[in-house]
Amino acid sequence: MSRRHHSIPSQRLPLSVSSATTSRTTPAKPARSRFWAVGITGIGWILLVYPAALLALISYILITGSTDDPATASSVIAGLFGMIAVASMAAAPLFTGLALTTRRRGLWIAAIITWVFSIAAVVYVIVEWLVPLA
Repeated sequence: MSRRHHSIPSQRLPLSVSSATTSRTTPAKPARSRFWAVGITGIGWILLVYPAALLALISYILITGSTDDPATASSVIAGLFGMIAVASMAAAPLFTGLALTTRRRGLWIAAIITWVFSIAAVVYVIVEWLVPLA
């Protein structure tokens, strides 16, 4: 199916003029400074470094097993989910910083998903490991 004649840009006009006359969208907002991304990523990593390191250690112990108790299939899967949560904790601040600077919907969706998974992992570490050991 061919396009209608009024939606085809003119060959005589410069590209900027022809695209401006045919486009009915609002102009895109300018990108924010890269310092926003660096600052948000740095602050997020500082806040998540302790829970991520603790969860990585717990996951490693779950995967390898202890000297008294060998690793079972369920503990290996729990350890793998823990490692995925550690990767999520590393990616969540980065996705948030990039989403704020570039303003893309895909990055916002990735940031929300990784933050939900990161918060769930932090709650798991606090409830299952820190509170009982305190």
